[in-house]
Amino acid sequence: MRILTGKYSTTAFPFIFLLCLLIPGNMNAQEHIQNNPGMKGIGKNSVYLEILGNGAVYSINFDRIIPIKNRLAMILRLGGNEYHGKNTDEYSYNFICSGGILHGGPHRFFETGLGYTSFSGSPDRLIVIEAGYCYQGKKGFLFRFTPMYIINSEKGDTFGNCPWLGFSFGFSF
Repeated sequence: MRILTGKYSTTAFPFIFLLCLLIPGNMNAQEHIQNNPGMKGIGKNSVYLEILGNGAVYSINFDRIIPIKNRLAMILRLGGNEYHGKNTDEYSYNFICSGGILHGGPHRFFETGLGYTSFSGSPDRLIVIEAGYCYQGKKGFLFRFTPMYIINSEKGDTFGNCPWLGFSFGFSF
């Protein structure tokens, strides 16, 4: 992986360091789910790696779940990544934010949302409409599969204006 060697290792280091701090101490954070069905028994914070998805290639994200009712919650998300093309050494940072609704529980959820992605090295701005499946395990494991449609603000030969997918793996606490 190019981002983990040479001068690019400093770009990936903060993301990897954050994951190492947050994940190990929260491996058993979901044991109380069995006694609390619905939204009250789930981890309210999630940190995960998304492949493809809103960040186009990959992104590291943080979600916050805000329960509304027993089986309904609002979800807020922030994320980002660093990506550059193979023909340039310029850094491009992607910033992701989204909001949505989570329904179900205590382990399996249907998730819908609307997101926005901004690229620092490109005029592209993405609006993302998503609906997918989210799984939170008893010990905090998180998996998401999210089909989405990406709308790009730029009309030229750029990424977007097409169906897309996102696969996420991480931990909830």
